[in-house]
Amino acid sequence: MTTTNELPGETTLRAPESRDAVLANAEAVLDLVAEEAADGDAKGRITERAARALRRAGLFEMGFPARLGGLEMTLADQVAVVAKIARVDAGTAWNVGVLNATGFYAGRLGDEAYHELYPTRDMPTSGSFHPKGRAQVTDGGYLVTGRWDWGSGSYVAEHIIGGCLVFDGDEPVPAPGGGQLTLGLWLPREAVEHAHNWHTLGVRGSGSSSYSITEPVFIPAKYSFDREAPANPDADPLNKHVTLAFFGLTGVCVGVAQHALDLALAAVRRRVGPSGSADATVRRALGQACAEVDMLLAGVTDIAKRTDEIIFTPGRVLTPTQEHRLIATNTMAAETLRRVLDLCVELYGSRYLFDDDPMQRVLRDAWGALAHAGAKRMHWGSLAEKVLRDPAGEPTLFGATPRAAL
Repeated sequence: MTTTNELPGETTLRAPESRDAVLANAEAVLDLVAEEAADGDAKGRITERAARALRRAGLFEMGFPARLGGLEMTLADQVAVVAKIARVDAGTAWNVGVLNATGFYAGRLGDEAYHELYPTRDMPTSGSFHPKGRAQVTDGGYLVTGRWDWGSGSYVAEHIIGGCLVFDGDEPVPAPGGGQLTLGLWLPREAVEHAHNWHTLGVRGSGSSSYSITEPVFIPAKYSFDREAPANPDADPLNKHVTLAFFGLTGVCVGVAQHALDLALAAVRRRVGPSGSADATVRRALGQACAEVDMLLAGVTDIAKRTDEIIFTPGRVLTPTQEHRLIATNTMAAETLRRVLDLCVELYGSRYLFDDDPMQRVLRDAWGALAHAGAKRMHWGSLAEKVLRDPAGEPTLFGATPRAAL
């Protein structure tokens, strides 16, 4: 329960003007996140107090390009921040993961549009692309209507983006790479109507309500970007691939797995007392859970760092296999979370059945996170497809298959 409306003091939260400041701020807001978590869960969105703290901490600004004065923090740093918050509350962390895409989106604008929409980097921006709206070509831009689901972070956002299929008259506008052109468009905030339908099992604090625009509104062409743009070696590092903006959400599964383990370990320690003597079944389950979380964190961090090494090198982009390996990392994190949950429920006992038990919200949040499209096992099939189409490539991190291995 919230006991005060005060934020961490000026000596606690640093101005988010450097990577180190943002990382320190992520640590500094944890107690506040914990205090606000229950209210956010009940309201179906994070509280105003939590939102103000996250904004002041700079946790929505990690992805702004360096050329625009941004921090352009690495994927490894971004996913670590999301995981740290998720270890305390997954709903809050979901907001961080989604609204951290603000800088990615802003970096896709031309200079004029950027300065009009982002007079400051403290302009959290959410976006939904499913289902897609309709953008009708008109002089100077588009007439837009649509209903978008999964609007995570949209209650907190200053700007809201809607993905739209583009039409010229009744004809679909083709995309450069084939198929129909899909744009992300900055929707007029005053025209957006929330459905307030985010009544869910878990990650309630994400505030992922549907929203809509029922009457056509004009949006200038300069307030848009190609949602399916091909890889661009000359783009800002974090915008060389449009898929990079969503990797930070992988940190939710990492942090929730650790949160479940934290609670399970505390329960075991209460039962065994100072002796620390547990039976073999408990020791095995606890040891496996610890190892699973260690490998989860190590694997996600390593993939992020390997990706950073490529995208932060001028002129380099990910191969199709590398890009889909990054996407499949979220799927693998979700699979590990499923195993950790199974172990931790056995270790914890039955108290999670009660609404006031802390493990219950962790379990609800875990299954909420596992419902996300990025957690689906189908992504392994996409990775396999890229591997099979590139026989000379690197199917795993071991690299290309040497002749001596065959």
